[in-house]
Amino acid sequence: MALRRALSGADATWIVVGSMVGAGIFIFPGIVAGQLPGPGWVLAAWAAGGLLALAGAAVYAELGARFPEAGGDYRFLHASLGPLPAFLTGWAAFLLTFSAAAAAMAIAVVDHAREALLGPGGSGGEGGLASRLAGVAVILILTAANAAGSRLAGRTTMLLTALPLAGLAALFAWGLASGHEGVSWPSAAAGGASRPGGLAAGLMALGAALVPVFFTYSGWSAAAYVAGEVRDAPRVLPWALLAGTGLVTLLYLAVNGVLLASLPPAELAGSTTAVGDAARRLLGPAAGRPMAGVIALAVLGSANVTLMAGARIYFAMAGDGLAPRALGRVSPAGVPATALWLSAVWSALLAASGSIQRLASWVTLAMLLLSSLTVAGLFVLRRRDAPGSSPPFRCPGYPVTPLLYLAASLWVAAGSILHDPWGGLSGLALVAAGVPVYLVAARGGRSGPAPTGRTSRPPGRW
Repeated sequence: MALRRALSGADATWIVVGSMVGAGIFIFPGIVAGQLPGPGWVLAAWAAGGLLALAGAAVYAELGARFPEAGGDYRFLHASLGPLPAFLTGWAAFLLTFSAAAAAMAIAVVDHAREALLGPGGSGGEGGLASRLAGVAVILILTAANAAGSRLAGRTTMLLTALPLAGLAALFAWGLASGHEGVSWPSAAAGGASRPGGLAAGLMALGAALVPVFFTYSGWSAAAYVAGEVRDAPRVLPWALLAGTGLVTLLYLAVNGVLLASLPPAELAGSTTAVGDAARRLLGPAAGRPMAGVIALAVLGSANVTLMAGARIYFAMAGDGLAPRALGRVSPAGVPATALWLSAVWSALLAASGSIQRLASWVTLAMLLLSSLTVAGLFVLRRRDAPGSSPPFRCPGYPVTPLLYLAASLWVAAGSILHDPWGGLSGLALVAAGVPVYLVAARGGRSGPAPTGRTSRPPGRW
């Protein structure tokens, strides 16, 4: 039974937006501002991050048009570089990346929802046992909605994304129009007047600031994972990836513009609560609780997409004989329900364990390198194309666009390993541990691309 193509282009666009707009934009703007010598540099950093995300989306737009099936990175790597790197990206996704991200976001949803309902210092304690157990419940509820069908999951994502964006816009618009404090564009450096100036110093600071910016923009590839459920995917998917990424870029620039205009540089620099601080400054202390509600909804939408996308990776792996064949089953609702629930159980265990942050940080470097391999695979596919052939969508600006993305990704990867070398090496070791698992999975049968919705080979070791 095939996956049901129930998602429209609008649904796919909302999936991209919902995946991108998570906790990052509420945490990192102050940290980025604290690393840069002035407001112009701050906006330049967020604009550069958006351009790099658009470059990645342009590459994935061509890849998704070429392979409009479930799996995203896994499917693209399998087609370009072979089953081993594809398996390793799926192994890392299940072991930590997608699963730990969903678990961490579920706990964040609970903590912010508690603050919205009870105010700061509400009972339970951030990250405590009650929060972790409630996070497990959030994961299971979202998975049940996903298992009911991709159409419902897409509509849930749209609702959970549109509501917080409308709330954020309303809060800031009201505050700017009638706030407690005046707003003005800062003339001093966001990081403080003592920060050294000059173009060279600014460029060095920009490189460091792009690390959190890069991660805040992550999620632009989300629609590629559910391509097997998008109607007319070769035509629709590329524009969903580009439109969703472009809209979020404009949103992030607008949010940072409001922060720069409403918070003093010294207050903004280094803050992890800058968005909430700006809301309280513009609207008074009572704004903290509605802002916490906005954050909870935004993170909930991102968690929903993370669970949705991860299951499609494991479904695709099962279709190629690289995961237990049960994960390749399609429910009567037209979704990979078994993969969804297995992913939910593992994410729930991670949420209950409370050891998510360290585990997730370990795999950052490895996933950056694996995603870079995915982008590099486009060059391989282009070389294999028959003379005169053309994919349904061609990456704009090729080969400059993928080369730009690769250079930026490797730059961020270098910054990541310099910041936490042991964590980076630990992540690479965890991913490398998937090699013997791959050898077991691949033994006893072939591993090739599978048609949507069914396995392509005998079960073998699985």
